Amino acid sequence: MIRLSHSKRALLSGTIAVTVILSGCKNHDKATDAGPVRVNVEVVGKKATADGNQIFSGTVEASEESTVSFSVPGTITKVYVEEGQKVAKGQVIAHIKSESLVNSRNIAQAELEEARDAYQRLKKLHDADALPDVKWVEIQSKLKQAENAAALADRAVADASIHAPISGYVSQKFANDGQTVIPAEPVVKIVNLNTLQVSIPVPENEISSFGPQTTAVIKFDIGDNPEVIGKIGNKSVVADPLTRSYTVKFDIDNVNGKILPGMIGDVIVKGLQNDSSSVKTSEITLPSQAVLLSSDNHQFVWTVKNGKAQRKEVVADELSDNGVIVRSGLVPGDSIIVAGMQKVSTGTEVTVVR
Repeated sequence: MIRLSHSKRALLSGTIAVTVILSGCKNHDKATDAGPVRVNVEVVGKKATADGNQIFSGTVEASEESTVSFSVPGTITKVYVEEGQKVAKGQVIAHIKSESLVNSRNIAQAELEEARDAYQRLKKLHDADALPDVKWVEIQSKLKQAENAAALADRAVADASIHAPISGYVSQKFANDGQTVIPAEPVVKIVNLNTLQVSIPVPENEISSFGPQTTAVIKFDIGDNPEVIGKIGNKSVVADPLTRSYTVKFDIDNVNGKILPGMIGDVIVKGLQNDSSSVKTSEITLPSQAVLLSSDNHQFVWTVKNGKAQRKEVVADELSDNGVIVRSGLVPGDSIIVAGMQKVSTGTEVTVVR
């Protein structure tokens, strides 16, 4: 556990305040009429760490992803894919109006042919020493300029279509038919779901225990695929300035395709050296994003009771190795919303997906 000085306590409050700001400015005391909101919860007192093992909360990420965009401006005539669609590397994703680009290419090609013809005719004079050197240099320069212009025009026509740089699935679609886009404006995002990574925050006193051979058992609540084996892929060398934790990512295979980016799983790592004697058994630790700050400067969490979201005030004044320590306000059995809380208000109907 990390004991906080006065300045670090202020930093914790600032972290909680930022979480509220990012979740959107809305009245959390009024119920909404929208359908049930899908949320993830943690039940106080539900998790236990086996002897010699530690459990981290991990988030699934795509190990390979690409945001596709045009390199030339224009109006989209067709986007050929939809969100969730599987695409192959090299497949056409979208196309913009290219009539003007084609006309420019035709003009550039005509000018190139003219420059080549002039070059060939004057070359004979140059070879016969019947052409001034300054004229010969001029015609060479014009030919080079025409070649470059033609190459740029060809590239512009080719750039009127964008292709999938990797094989995978369309995770997001940012543009539609008829929309005018500028260079580098995102059109779609493609993720490779065959190989994924599970990211966990590791406290500074344990990061040295994670080496190239570290493995973990990762469990998901997704039916017939309860767990997978993850092998460490990489770990950060710079700590997060707020939590003082390091990011460790485990590589996993997505054999049946049911694991998706954004899912949360329990990452069980064996054999880590950890002095747990300094951690009080009465302490309740929650992910930092679960503890929010109200407009009247009170800390609170969202709980689920009888299928509806309820606000519950808490006192959380310290950071631990795995999140924010809640000193009071919660009791064993409370279901705390740890993901999806941005979409709930008091009385909102919720569906617990984990």
